[in-house]
Amino acid sequence: MEFATYGLLVAAGFLAGIINTIAGGGSFLTLPALMAFGLDPKMANGTNRVAVLFSSSAAVATFHRHGHLDRKLANRLTWPTMLGVPVGALSAVYLPPDAFEPVFGLIFLGMAIVLAKNPKRLAQSMKPTKNTASWIRPAFFLIGVYVGFIQAGMGILVLLAMSWTTGGDLVGSNAVKNWIAFLVTLTATVVFTIYGLVQWAPGLSMAAGNLIGGVVGAKLAIKKGNRMIFWFLIVVMIATGTKLIVSAFL
Repeated sequence: MEFATYGLLVAAGFLAGIINTIAGGGSFLTLPALMAFGLDPKMANGTNRVAVLFSSSAAVATFHRHGHLDRKLANRLTWPTMLGVPVGALSAVYLPPDAFEPVFGLIFLGMAIVLAKNPKRLAQSMKPTKNTASWIRPAFFLIGVYVGFIQAGMGILVLLAMSWTTGGDLVGSNAVKNWIAFLVTLTATVVFTIYGLVQWAPGLSMAAGNLIGGVVGAKLAIKKGNRMIFWFLIVVMIATGTKLIVSAFL
């Protein structure tokens, strides 16, 4: 029975690895799986970071190997995000995990409708202006706070923020997104480990699936290109927004 349970964690990790790499929101699969394993919400939230760490590192390596990672842009967007992660992670230690769920649920649903009506908002090339440059750092700092707090849906927020600041190629944006995900998840994992909120056995089991899923997701993104990423993102945003709202009210 215990072997079968670990097998389910690996399977959930594999699917989540693909979803996280292409769009985001895979944690809405892995968090319930970890809680079904017997972990309380806070322990599941911390343990989940171990799995995400493996999928994001595998995705980054795959994107980099195929020449899709803009390291300069990735580093420029990473440091304000990193500053927000400890704030969010410490908040997750002391606040209930559903504190911000309904707000972000409405944001995800609203943005899915806007983007579905006008796909060019996400996929078009845009040169940063003085206005976008002024809020890019605060925006990614707030994303860091959110990521530190709950992780789930991070990829969606990063891709949306990038579309209104740098725009352009969604495959390249995905590469940058996974680079940011790796570094901020590493930071959050350290915080949760210090507070004893990581269970390594289920975390590493799920990480095995995430690792493979990260590679598969990156290869799918590279092969299928912007169109697949866009519609995959829309579906995940609707599912994520609905999940956040429903779980908050139930």
